[in-house]
Amino acid sequence: MTISKLKVPFISFTSFTFIGLIVWWFRDIRYFALFSGIGMTEFLVRTFLVKFPQYRQKVRLIVQAVVGGFLLFYLSLTIGVNFQFPQIIFDTTEGIVTGALIQTVVARLFLPFVLGNAFCSRACWTGLFFELTNTKSSKKVYQRNNYLAWGYLIAISVAAVIVVNKLVNPATDEAVRKAFIIGENLYIITIGFVLTFFVGSRAYCRLLCPFLTISGLFSPWSYFKVRTTQHDECTSCMKCNKICPMYVDIHSYVKENKAINHRQCILCERCVSACSNNVIKVDSNRNKKIVG
Repeated sequence: MTISKLKVPFISFTSFTFIGLIVWWFRDIRYFALFSGIGMTEFLVRTFLVKFPQYRQKVRLIVQAVVGGFLLFYLSLTIGVNFQFPQIIFDTTEGIVTGALIQTVVARLFLPFVLGNAFCSRACWTGLFFELTNTKSSKKVYQRNNYLAWGYLIAISVAAVIVVNKLVNPATDEAVRKAFIIGENLYIITIGFVLTFFVGSRAYCRLLCPFLTISGLFSPWSYFKVRTTQHDECTSCMKCNKICPMYVDIHSYVKENKAINHRQCILCERCVSACSNNVIKVDSNRNKKIVG
């Protein structure tokens, strides 16, 4: 196993450990344990996959289930840490910092410069639910509309402000906060599941998710991304396009020998696993052109 093949896992581990140290400085040591643990898991998994790439998707889903399950069932439902976007508004009005803001800073502002939107395919529990259940294809490809995405983000922010001003602030009441955690997650799962019948797989993620709206601004500059290795070997089988849950036109990037800089790419590597000719892989970015 060469050093170059360990570049992705090593930098991933270093990035998460660095994040843990920073958050520890501002909060407490538990966050260091959380992020360094995620980094070590990422390191071990990616090192394993260098040797056994055929298990890429199974291992990724297992890791996503473990990390996402920990964030949802322990930190959210047990401790009461709300990671959903409206909590940022709730916390801001009280001048406090909790899970939602930490997720935004870490996973949506910092991590996109290293691993793009990888949080969506490796830690997000709603993303895991949609990936396992939203298998329906759409006859027409619906790409993310920036006006719709930003309009949705603004709408839920306004709704959160109204809740604080007219009802109660979940940031100050643990029982209310846990009720919001359950309600918000059920809302996202329900609307996402319904939308899949009209616009195809991972509809909520592709079209509405406010976190992807934010991280998508920076992910095209990610150091690591899916890129072509030997595009002349591409047979235009279109497996990469058919398997992509975000409907990114992978094939067009491959034929032009360009890194996949699309803002909706969540680095799930399904296209990498589907390519029988090993035309694409995750590696450091060599092309800075932003598309999508």
